Amino acid sequence: MSRIIKSFTKLHPSLRDEVYSGYSDGDLERTPFPYKGNIVDGLIYDSEDIVYLIPISTIIAGRSGSSDDLDDDDESFDIEVEDEKVSDKEETS
Repeated sequence: MSRIIKSFTKLHPSLRDEVYSGYSDGDLERTPFPYKGNIVDGLIYDSEDIVYLIPISTIIAGRSGSSDDLDDDDESFDIEVEDEKVSDKEETS
C-alpha cells in the first residue's frame, strides 16, 4: 500500500468531499508529519490502495478559498515504508 503526503486541493473532488466530511465530523486520525520543510498537523485518510497524509492547513485554506496553500509547486510525496531490521553495525556507521 502506498503512503502519500498530498495537499487537500490536489485531491480528486470526490475524495476531497470524503476527507472534508471525515475532518469536520472528527472521524479521521490526526498526526504530525514533515511537509514543505516544517512539521505540520495533518490527517490520515485510508483509501482502498493509498494512505493519504493531508495537512490540515490545506483543508482549511481549500475550503476558505485562500490561495496561500494552493500554489502549483505543491507536490505529492510518495513515502515508502518498509519493516526492516538494522544491525548494530549499521546503526553505528
